[in-house]
Amino acid sequence: MTKQRSAPRKVGLVIFRLVPAGGLEQHCLRLGAMLAAQGCEVTVLTTRVAPAPGLAVETVAVRGRTNHGRLAAFAEDAARAAAGRFDVTVAFHAIPGFDVIFCADPSRARPPAAKRWLPRYATYARLEREAFAPDRLRLALLLARPQLEGFVANAGARRDRLELLAPTVDRGRSAEPTAEDRAAARQRLGIPPHALVWLWIGLQPKTKGLDRALKALVAVPEARLLVCGLDPAGRSHAEMTRLAERLGVRPRVIPLGFLDNAGLAAAMAAADLLVHPSRADVTGGVILEAMANGLPVVTTVVCGFGEHVIAADAGAVLPEPFRAGDFEAALKAAPSRLQAWSANARAYAARDDLYRGLERAVELILAVADDPGGAVSGSSSAARRGDG
Repeated sequence: MTKQRSAPRKVGLVIFRLVPAGGLEQHCLRLGAMLAAQGCEVTVLTTRVAPAPGLAVETVAVRGRTNHGRLAAFAEDAARAAAGRFDVTVAFHAIPGFDVIFCADPSRARPPAAKRWLPRYATYARLEREAFAPDRLRLALLLARPQLEGFVANAGARRDRLELLAPTVDRGRSAEPTAEDRAAARQRLGIPPHALVWLWIGLQPKTKGLDRALKALVAVPEARLLVCGLDPAGRSHAEMTRLAERLGVRPRVIPLGFLDNAGLAAAMAAADLLVHPSRADVTGGVILEAMANGLPVVTTVVCGFGEHVIAADAGAVLPEPFRAGDFEAALKAAPSRLQAWSANARAYAARDDLYRGLERAVELILAVADDPGGAVSGSSSAARRGDG
């Protein structure tokens, strides 16, 4: 039985880096804000601080020389820092020592044989197996069906402790840009009114297939590409520029750097199509954000949210193995379908269930807070309904 509370719930959110541009970080900040709105006292434990309005932020010193070593050390140090202080702790990585795992990564508990004994892969595998061990896991919140199945098969996770959330689209990033919005956005960017404009969004250019989009510009000379998410002073931006120059497409590439919600909405208003030719992506949150703005999508089947593009008939989803010719053919055919795809995207994005994932996450986190030591079971209701 849940006891009546006389004091606010204390919630600890544990995330290695808190940078506002990352998808996982956005989930952390949004969840924190929603929990705070429920009257919780929310503290974020992290190694790198970004603005977190309404949330207390504490830093944990970085230890280790490698990414995997630093994550393992952070898991230990954050667990010590959180011990005895909170009604519930939520880790945003597959790491042990916390009540709830909110995980956007695929399972890494069984690396390929050729990599199994390398320190990087061995460390991630060990952390995941410990975090999802049947006798330790209370609840894990997951974002895609293949991800859930991977944790069951690879880490031995109990299925009844896993919750497959519905999509987590931010209603604040859902808009209906008007013709005036489109014209104004294009004018600011110096783009002619009737030009064909693609949009690419990401922090990891290799993983999210930016090179594939740049190479496709060669085959579609009338197209321009807006690139969002790369630090103008960073290495990835420099590599993009060199590749674009080598391909002869640099004049048709428009880098926009990091964008806030208003800037991202303007970029989507200016574009005709989201190109998201990822090599790996548990979900691909930008896919649903684009559809919520009436923007069609060309993506790959490795993206978990590609299923929504197919269900909505709002673009094209390319099979694996990826072939540049298939990508180019889809992009060349797209102009004749853009109007229909856009209308279909808008209609599909009107579904309320696309926005409920974090609301459900809040409910489950509070249930854990109100039942100390209990075994809160994820219903996997979204999996049974076919949502997500």
